[in-house]
Amino acid sequence: MSEPLEERLSRFTPDATGLNRDALLFAAGRASMRPSRRWQALVAVLATSQLLTLVCLWPRTPSSPPETPFIAAEPFRRDPLPATQPDPSELRALRQQMLDTDLEYTPPPCYEPMPPEPPLRAFGTPPSYLIN
Repeated sequence: MSEPLEERLSRFTPDATGLNRDALLFAAGRASMRPSRRWQALVAVLATSQLLTLVCLWPRTPSSPPETPFIAAEPFRRDPLPATQPDPSELRALRQQMLDTDLEYTPPPCYEPMPPEPPLRAFGTPPSYLIN
């Protein structure tokens, strides 16, 4: 039974006039793919979430401004400071009065500064106080 097949194949001469190699490979690739709708569903979910975010975060402007009575205020006037210099004797008297009053003033406690920590080294050993 193998002889008639071999004879037929030996007489076979291919004719490439009606075949398009690129179209044939493209059609074979499309036929081998399993149809999957997961990516289409994912795209639909993502597009819907983007639209929902846009709708929720869109700035809403009121249709009409709230009706509040407009009260025209007087323009701000700044009075210039007096150009006179304070009397030094007055300042001394105020300072002395402040020092003479018996206020219970406790100065804040004086803390000793902490010694600076040694720098960290990439390949060195950690300081001894960090090792437990």
